[in-house]
Order: sequence, then structure tokens, then C-alpha cells
Amino acid sequence: MTGHATSSKEMEGKCENGTQFSSSNCNKKLIGARSFSKALKAVGLKIPPPEDYDSARDFDGHGTHTASTAAGNHVAGANCFGQARGIARGVAPRAHIATYKSLFKIYMDYPAGGTNPDILAAIDQAIADGVDILSISIDVIAIGALSAVEKGIFVSCSAGNDGVYGYGTVKNAAEWITTVGASY
Repeated sequence: MTGHATSSKEMEGKCENGTQFSSSNCNKKLIGARSFSKALKAVGLKIPPPEDYDSARDFDGHGTHTASTAAGNHVAGANCFGQARGIARGVAPRAHIATYKSLFKIYMDYPAGGTNPDILAAIDQAIADGVDILSISIDVIAIGALSAVEKGIFVSCSAGNDGVYGYGTVKNAAEWITTVGASY
């Protein structure tokens, strides 16, 4: 989950040290980075290397890709294997990013997972930190999102995250969430 703030002065986030991630990884763009795995560990699950990092660091690139789509800086000369040359940028390139990681790859050939308490703790922390926007690409977060909206935070969620396997389904359809989907 990614939070966006209009100004780093308005945001009270912090960068936590963890596996393969140091608070020095934060900068003028990434102004907060935390991970939430307390409930996951309480039920006896571990975050084993090399499957994932027990920190805010993105292991498989999904969080990085969604954050850059939302708030990536201007990159001149971007291309895809020499094609589609031009400028790449996110929707809000001057926005700041704080990441709240609550999903972890626990088993090598298994998608990332997490617990509802950890996911809700991440949402609550983003609210407490003062983010303006939450971009969430997971399911079952409507109640946490309602808390954010009640505090004036815009919440955007994916309509699903199952690729072609999610055909005909829409998730995160609560009336207070802006649900975004793609079609083939």
C-alpha cells in the first residue's frame, strides 16, 4: 500500500530499518517506509530469505511498479526494449511516497499474503502519519478505507489483482472507494 502526501512537511511518517532496507534508503521522494508483520508472526509464519525481506523493501517489484505509476518522477528517454521512446512519469510526479508493506512472500511458489490485522494496522498508521491518498492493490480493505475517507483521505483500490483469472469479478466496490480496473 502506498500513501501520498502533498508535502513532506505535512507527513509524519518514518523510515524503519529492516532486512535489506535502511532508513538511508528514504529520500525526497520516498519519505516513509514501514512494514507490518506482527500478526503474521504471531500465527507462527516466518518471512524467510530469499523469498522476501522482513522490511519495507519491495521483493518482487509489484509495490515499486504501482508506486511509480501513481507518483513516479519524470524520466526522459524511457523506452521498452528500444520501442515507445519518450518521457515516463506517474500520474502525480511531484507527490511524495510512503510505503506500508503488509504482504509478504512466505513460500517461494505462492503469491504474497498477509493477515487482516497487519493490513488494517498499515492503513491505520498511514492515517496517523497524515497521508492524503492511499493507493491499495489488495482485497478486503473496505472498513479500513472507510476510516481513511472519514479523515479526508482519498482512497483508490484495484478492482482485482488476479489478471486474466479474475475475469468477470470486481472487488473493492464500496461506495467510498474509487475502484480502478483494466480490461482486455
